[in-house]
Amino acid sequence: MKTRILTAILAIIIYLPFLVLGNNYYLFANIILSIFASKEIFNIIFKKKNISILLLEIYLVLYIFLSKNIENFYFRLLLFFIIILFMFIKVILSSHQVKLIDILVSISLTIYASIGFYSLDLLRNININLIFFILITIWVTDSMAYFGGMKYGKNKLSVNISPKKTIEGSCIGTFSSLLVGIVFYFFTDIFNNIILSIFITFIVSILGQIGDLIESAFKREYNVKDSGNILPGHGGILDRFDSLILASPFLLIIVEILR
Repeated sequence: MKTRILTAILAIIIYLPFLVLGNNYYLFANIILSIFASKEIFNIIFKKKNISILLLEIYLVLYIFLSKNIENFYFRLLLFFIIILFMFIKVILSSHQVKLIDILVSISLTIYASIGFYSLDLLRNININLIFFILITIWVTDSMAYFGGMKYGKNKLSVNISPKKTIEGSCIGTFSSLLVGIVFYFFTDIFNNIILSIFITFIVSILGQIGDLIESAFKREYNVKDSGNILPGHGGILDRFDSLILASPFLLIIVEILR
């Protein structure tokens, strides 16, 4: 527990300056997080072999973050397909030792994780309070779901994916997080309607838990406990950001619709 707390404090100390500075500083931080996440995806699927695939994953991450600077749509599309094509060619060059399904999973999850981190950057550009909102909502949901599940949990939420999670814990986590929406309505300018604030908080909380289960399902399919060990006591980047990765794009979409 001591290691877990110290790691969390250190992570916040490192992360917060990039968040506060914003602009290219926060963009850089999210690119680095995406690269670490893609490396964890690579390690889980390919067991640290086939380094060329890792390089292609990193190129894919950079493409997602930086292709907006390329004005020509068809050129952007061409670059994307070249990256994917080289990954598929690796299946042929390896005499099928690299499996097509593993390439597809690798591409899908790298895009999935990178879009999640890229959405955080876009949310920061709109309003820094949106980042604090989603971080605190996810944290309250996870914490209250854990403690609520320990005390009141009886019915398993998804026994084959995450045996310790319960329906009761999930409900307690979600309804506890609604308080975050109320607080942010009264003390920030990101929401101008309390009903809307509560509704968005509810959606973010639910999606965060689904994101957690998606990452757990991925690890179970490849028989690993943690996505990595970069964060002692917490696991890897995917382990810590799994909820945000799914929730942040949907929050971004909702915010853009309401603007």
